[in-house]
Amino acid sequence: MYLIFQTEYWNYIEAFFIWVSESAGIFVLITGVIALTWLGFERKRRGSFFKKKTGDEKTSTISKFLRFLSYFGVIVGILDIWAGAMGLILDIPPSFKYGAITPHADHFTCIFLIVVGIAMFFKPINDLPLSSILGLIAGSATAFILALLIPDTAVKWIAYLINPKLLLIIIFIIVAVLVAITAKFYIGVLQAISKFLSWPPVAFVIMVFGFLQGILLWGFGISIFMNIL
Repeated sequence: MYLIFQTEYWNYIEAFFIWVSESAGIFVLITGVIALTWLGFERKRRGSFFKKKTGDEKTSTISKFLRFLSYFGVIVGILDIWAGAMGLILDIPPSFKYGAITPHADHFTCIFLIVVGIAMFFKPINDLPLSSILGLIAGSATAFILALLIPDTAVKWIAYLINPKLLLIIIFIIVAVLVAITAKFYIGVLQAISKFLSWPPVAFVIMVFGFLQGILLWGFGISIFMNIL
């Protein structure tokens, strides 16, 4: 019974991700909705469409609903990346109507979903020390795996040179620091992109494009850029 349930469970998951891959047009439209929440969220947080609030102004007026939708955007972002990547890799049309006219992926839509999906994923975690967290996880995992894999005979040989526990601590620190420094650079770039895309004027453009492109793909089977890319 457990195996049957497990098989059915994974079949549903597989079917869902296949549907996501074939529904890029729908996710462009959903992305427009998330960009609308960015617009409202950042507009209230900044106190202006273009300028940012001064340091002593409060952000207590930010809507909890908009904040929730911003965090919900993490899930949408992951699905956006999946739909865009699978569209490019497998040459999947962004909607069934689009596929009936042009049986190929719309490259601009795929790239748009991947870029904005990454921004959605990183936006709610801009204030978290993510690079440090990744460093600690990598260091802990490395030390744990080494402790499991190194045979007892090797441990005895190592013990003549250095305390094995001290060696694991040194390895943990080295790996954690290296991963944290590397991750900080790359995550910083991605977070900068996320902040730029959620800036109200840019979020407004993304919102308009998401609504227009999503409706065209899903409802009419055409793309704004189908004759360009």
